[in-house]
Amino acid sequence: MKIHDEGFFLYSKNFGEKSKILYILSKDHGLINGISKSFKNKNINLINLDKIQFIWSARNHNSLGYLNYEQENYNLSSDYFYTIIKASASELCIKFLPLWEQNISIYEEIKNLTHLKYDSNSYLIGKYVKWEMNFLKHLGYELSINKCCVTGEFNNTFFISPKTGNAVNFEIGKKYAKNLFKIPKCMKENFKKNKYNDYNEALKITGYFLLKILENNKFKFIYRNQIINKMKSL
Repeated sequence: MKIHDEGFFLYSKNFGEKSKILYILSKDHGLINGISKSFKNKNINLINLDKIQFIWSARNHNSLGYLNYEQENYNLSSDYFYTIIKASASELCIKFLPLWEQNISIYEEIKNLTHLKYDSNSYLIGKYVKWEMNFLKHLGYELSINKCCVTGEFNNTFFISPKTGNAVNFEIGKKYAKNLFKIPKCMKENFKKNKYNDYNEALKITGYFLLKILENNKFKFIYRNQIINKMKSL
């Protein structure tokens, strides 16, 4: 079988002496991987979330197929935050998405992430935290930020439950405050204002739910942790 598709490069690893296995988030076929023998012949190496056009061929979906690709754009941005943000998004896609399962919503969210124009580090981090929230939503773990799950009222929430991802107002949640997350303002304001002091708390919440999906609270996300550590120096 042979497929023609477009997608975003996520990661590569060596396969033998002259080949690499590439991981791609494709538009029509979801996460796929395949062997590329021409990787070292490219003038510019692929970096996270570069857009490509490719042909994948193998006997069937269960085989490790061969990839022939053409790079559609070259991401020349040297901004550190933008680089690790794209690397972190790539890492999460590889870790959480199943092979050969199309997800247009996640694909479009990744596309939006590649179209960001540098404004400031705080702007980029805010966009990334919002991307993580949407990523959780598309995985089936949406965080309900604005509606109190007890009263049904909107816009007066204060805490979020680590068990359900649902929010409650202050009066209802204050008795259980030690066991709940306080909702950062950046989440409630839909990231309209760029505030460093909230982003770390927001990443703690999204990170908690990512680890909950994995059922492994000791797993370490390499690039995500780099974002968090870099924020400490800002």
